[in-house]
Amino acid sequence: MGVKKSKTAIMSHDPAQLLESVSRCTQNGFIGSDLEDKVTCFSPILENLTGWSEEEALGKDVKSFYFIPEEENLAKQDAFSAQVAILFTKDGRKLSFPTRQTEIHDKYGKADGKLLFFVVDSFNKDIDQLQSEFVSTVSHELRTPITSIKGFASTLLQHKSHFPEEKRNKYIKIIKDQAERLARLVEDLLAVSRIDAKKLQFTIHPVQISQYLETTALLIENKYGGSHKITVDIEQNIPDVWVDADRLEQIFTNLIDNAVKYSPDSDKVEIQVGKIHKDEKTMVKVAIRDYGIGIEEKFLAKIFSKFSRLDNPLSRKTEGTGLGLYISHSLARIMNGHLSVESGPGGSTFKLYLPTEFFEVGDKSWD
Repeated sequence: MGVKKSKTAIMSHDPAQLLESVSRCTQNGFIGSDLEDKVTCFSPILENLTGWSEEEALGKDVKSFYFIPEEENLAKQDAFSAQVAILFTKDGRKLSFPTRQTEIHDKYGKADGKLLFFVVDSFNKDIDQLQSEFVSTVSHELRTPITSIKGFASTLLQHKSHFPEEKRNKYIKIIKDQAERLARLVEDLLAVSRIDAKKLQFTIHPVQISQYLETTALLIENKYGGSHKITVDIEQNIPDVWVDADRLEQIFTNLIDNAVKYSPDSDKVEIQVGKIHKDEKTMVKVAIRDYGIGIEEKFLAKIFSKFSRLDNPLSRKTEGTGLGLYISHSLARIMNGHLSVESGPGGSTFKLYLPTEFFEVGDKSWD
């Protein structure tokens, strides 16, 4: 005869002790809060990650410890919802993690707060291995254009008198294209170095977003020979954004180029621009939607990392070091904006939020 489970026995456990037991058997961290967004529990994993103790966190506003873009769309009753959150550490660092959020109910089934889980077990990969993969990727990306340049240049030098002009010009164009690819890689590496050293220079002024967005979309459409139709839908009366124009163009180029590159079986990329209001601020949101293979949920948290590329057949066929999204995410943050991603089997949407008011470079309000 089977043993009948007692619901009463289960419910008799102290909820605080149950939560403590959960915290001991998981590598993930969590924050609990009440209906006024005050911290009610702060797991040991988060203490280790952030440097904040539970005593320091209890009773504080949860927004002092993390930020989730479009959080109003995150929590759904009786279901888990997923999003990438930015966790603030005591020493000023920002850590990105996928999250799970659900409501906490009282004994009558009424909402009494919320519990936010930070999925951190995927971050246990050894940093030496990450750096080794990064060096390997950069070495490959350097070797490919260098090999092409050397090969075609040697052929031209040895047989230049026997080449018809048309073939000679074709080889010269290949050399030029590969040299430009090499230059882009070097620029990306320099940008990463300057970002980390906080030595990038910015000139902030009001920019009309449509001018840069439509031009960049057209250039990338032509780059891929019209394989994708890139549509740009801009809401009326969009205010100017306060950014560095060159850095903004760099972000657009990275995001739109990726949207085309990683959706080879589709023929369209959609860009929508609108206004949102957040914490009494007006922001401009640029959503870039592709219809590609999407990004697995377990990779979402590291998509903006400088040390890794997604491991799938399409990524392996596509040139790149994986630096573009790290650079774009960092540039957006430094310019008081934010870059996030939502993805699934039907494609990915990157959302770029930009300020409409002047700010000091490095303002942390949207970090």
